[in-house]
Amino acid sequence: MMKLKSYRAGGLLRAKQSAHGRRSLLGVVLGISAALALTGCGQFFPSGNTLVAVSISPGNPTVEPNKTQQFTASGTFGDGSTRDVTSTVTWTSSSTNIATINSAGLATAGAGTGSTTITATSGSQSAATTLTVSNNTVSSISVSDTSGQTGTILLTAGTQDQLVATATLSDGSTQNVTNSVTWTSSNSNVATVSSTGLVTAKLASGTSTTITATSGSVTGTISVTVQ
Repeated sequence: MMKLKSYRAGGLLRAKQSAHGRRSLLGVVLGISAALALTGCGQFFPSGNTLVAVSISPGNPTVEPNKTQQFTASGTFGDGSTRDVTSTVTWTSSSTNIATINSAGLATAGAGTGSTTITATSGSQSAATTLTVSNNTVSSISVSDTSGQTGTILLTAGTQDQLVATATLSDGSTQNVTNSVTWTSSNSNVATVSSTGLVTAKLASGTSTTITATSGSVTGTISVTVQ
C-alpha cells in the first residue's frame, strides 16, 4: 500500500510539474509575442506614421532647354493616408549635365538636350521618373478610342475600350504617347483606366467619368458614359 501511495504521489508531482512547465512555456511565448509587438512587428504591420511608398508628379515630363520643371512627391503611410513630402524627400538627378534639381523639387534644364532620371528618396522608399529636355515639346494632347471617337464614348457595364493619346508637338508633328502619359479617372467607381489607357466600365444607369491623359503640365480628356 505504501508503494501505491508513493506511486500516486509521484504521479501527482509529475503532473503538477508538467502543468507548471506548460504554464512556463506559455509565459515565454506570450513574452516573446509582446516583445515582437513592441519592436519587430512594425516591419510587418507598419504604424500610421511609417512611410510605405513614394510617388512623383508629373510623370515623364518634357521641357525645353534652360526651362524649369516643378516636381512634387506624395507619400503613402501605414494607415493608408497620403501626404505631400516634397520638402522632406531627397531629390537627385542622374545626369546633372542635362538637368539639376534642388531640395524643393524644382528641376532646371541645361542648354543641351537629352534625358535624366529624377529620383525622390526618403529612407528606404523612393520613386523615379524621366525628365526629357528637348526643343520639341508637347503642346497639346487629344484622347480618343481606337475607332477615333473623341469627346464622349458609351460603354456597357463590364466592357472595356482602349484609349489612344496623341500629342501635338511644338514643331507641329504628332506622336502617339499612349504608353508614356499618366492616365487617371475622375470617378473610378464608374470606370477605371489602366496605365496603358485601357478603360473598364463598372457602373450602369447613365453614370459618367472623365478620363485624363497627362504629360508634364499638358492634359487631354475624354468622357466615358456607362449605360
